[in-house]
Amino acid sequence: MHEPVDVLIVDDDEDDFVLARELIADIETSDYRVRWVQSYQDAVHALLTAAPDVCLLDYRLEARTGIDLLREVRGLGCDVPIIFLTGQTERELDLEAMHAGADDFLIKGSFTTRELERAIRYAIERAATGAAQRRLTEELRLMQVQAQRSSQAKSTFLANMSHEFRTPLNAILGYSDMLIDQARAGEFEQIEDDLNRIRNAGHHLLALVTDILDLSRIEAGRLSLAPERYPLGELLREVVDAVAPLIHRNGNRFVYAPADELGEMVADATRTRQILFNLLSNAGKFTRKGVVSLAVTRRAARLSDFNHHAGDQPIEGVECVEFVVADSGIGMTPKQMERLFEPFSQVDDTGGRRFGGSGLGLAISRRLARAMGGELRARSEIGRGSSFRLSLPSDSTAAARWRGLTPERQFAAGERGQLPIVFVLGPTDAFGRQLRDQLADVQLDIVVEADLRRGVKLARALGPSLLVVELNVGAPATLVTLGQLAREPSLQEAGMLIYLVDEQAQFGCLLASDGVVSAPLQALQLQRIVERLSPGTAQPLHLWSNSAGLLQEATEMIRHTRRIAAPAGGAVVDPSELHLVHLAAPGASWGLAAGRVDDRARGPAVVLVAPDDPRAVPPSFAAEMRALVEQTGIPRQELAREVGAALMAKMRHD
Repeated sequence: MHEPVDVLIVDDDEDDFVLARELIADIETSDYRVRWVQSYQDAVHALLTAAPDVCLLDYRLEARTGIDLLREVRGLGCDVPIIFLTGQTERELDLEAMHAGADDFLIKGSFTTRELERAIRYAIERAATGAAQRRLTEELRLMQVQAQRSSQAKSTFLANMSHEFRTPLNAILGYSDMLIDQARAGEFEQIEDDLNRIRNAGHHLLALVTDILDLSRIEAGRLSLAPERYPLGELLREVVDAVAPLIHRNGNRFVYAPADELGEMVADATRTRQILFNLLSNAGKFTRKGVVSLAVTRRAARLSDFNHHAGDQPIEGVECVEFVVADSGIGMTPKQMERLFEPFSQVDDTGGRRFGGSGLGLAISRRLARAMGGELRARSEIGRGSSFRLSLPSDSTAAARWRGLTPERQFAAGERGQLPIVFVLGPTDAFGRQLRDQLADVQLDIVVEADLRRGVKLARALGPSLLVVELNVGAPATLVTLGQLAREPSLQEAGMLIYLVDEQAQFGCLLASDGVVSAPLQALQLQRIVERLSPGTAQPLHLWSNSAGLLQEATEMIRHTRRIAAPAGGAVVDPSELHLVHLAAPGASWGLAAGRVDDRARGPAVVLVAPDDPRAVPPSFAAEMRALVEQTGIPRQELAREVGAALMAKMRHD
């Protein structure tokens, strides 16, 4: 026997409710159970806590509208199919309702029982299909992340196989050289050409294997650099002498234009030579009867030279050595440029390829440049040629001041050599992608997710070392998601960074926080965080909160293990003072602003409290958080740098 269809009617007019109920009663194909609510808040509560199979929603709800209700419940994760009812016939209202999340639109007084039954049935079926698609998307997303982790394990395996790959190849080359010498000295001249082919094939295979191993070492976090001081002019002359025959082979003219005074450079000479050789040989390969040039200059360094997300602030004591390789070859399309620095990506990827190569050279070159604290950029126009700008610091050992694979930016690998996971969650992936690109040279696996509902499940499956969570003024669901993450038992040991942004995510601030707990409070979770932040029982614990109810609840939970006192007064903050900032209670912005002290070591410990129930998010949340952004917010670019620095500090500390 089928369960009756649960129908929730949201209408502030009892006469309209009675008419709708009578129409539903006339439907003979199914049984229906009808519920009725009149107020806006009762409707939100019913949709989120006792979800019906379908909802009939009126446009007018006292001072609010059904459109407002639609947007709010959809923003809080409600996926109940909703059919919009109104006495108005404007097309604009129809479209507005659909954009807000309505599944169908009916005009009061103009639809029949049969049309209502069909609308209800279609809405329920579409909702079921959508739920299945969301589950499939979640599974695919998890499979994608697991595949990425498997790829990391593959890179670790290949890095470990370096000796096994190289030994037989070197043997092939060694014996080929020996046989060639014997052939030249004796009666084996007829086999010299064949032996040369063996040697050339061996060199080619060795170069391909070396590229693969270089990339796998970089991805596995095992790249080692050997900085040394050397005259830059001598290194460039070696590169030019080695690559010039390759460039001339296609009938090209080679122009070398170094600055008058290049001086010395502190970097890994072998890796610098490798990058330049790759860029110049590529230029010669993709250019025929044209011009290939190398220009080298030296000037005062700016942050933007080595990180395109940074500003133009000068770097004291460091110069930028800039190598520009340009050609008049075939050039690239914008689509080809998008994947230019991806491993195994090639300009000529057709079945009848003319140019050969593994497609790893540029991917390795950019990673090597970033590992030495520099950057590699490209510009190209199809049919007119390409230019590559390699910017390296004059002293790569100083790269820790802005970026680089320094010991501080290399973190302990987990099981099977996998990198620590940083999970970035927000309503969009724009900030997360910017953060990941900004920290591209850091040995971390940064996973970005923009689906809040799926994010909690994915975080649980991944078990990240650090969570970076966005609170958006215009999306109360981000606050609920934070509470759900804080309550998740499998994430209790993970660190957490919280940043707050305005509706457009153009300005924001990093929230000072020593931990996050969910509301309602859990005694064991609170006791653990108190013990971590204020170990020992000798000193009384000074508690403060912007919520009197929360303060009383917290006091009751920990008073049997710690002595509780009122917050310390005066200018000096007691080291055992703990602030519980309830993000869904009035005064949260004051508590957050008070926690933003210059010396966090001397300030109170700040624990954020986030509700895991959407009903606990008050309408005042947006206004209060918006005021905090206006008071302390910084532009998005600066915020990304601040979050990145905090992420690095958190990972080192943890």
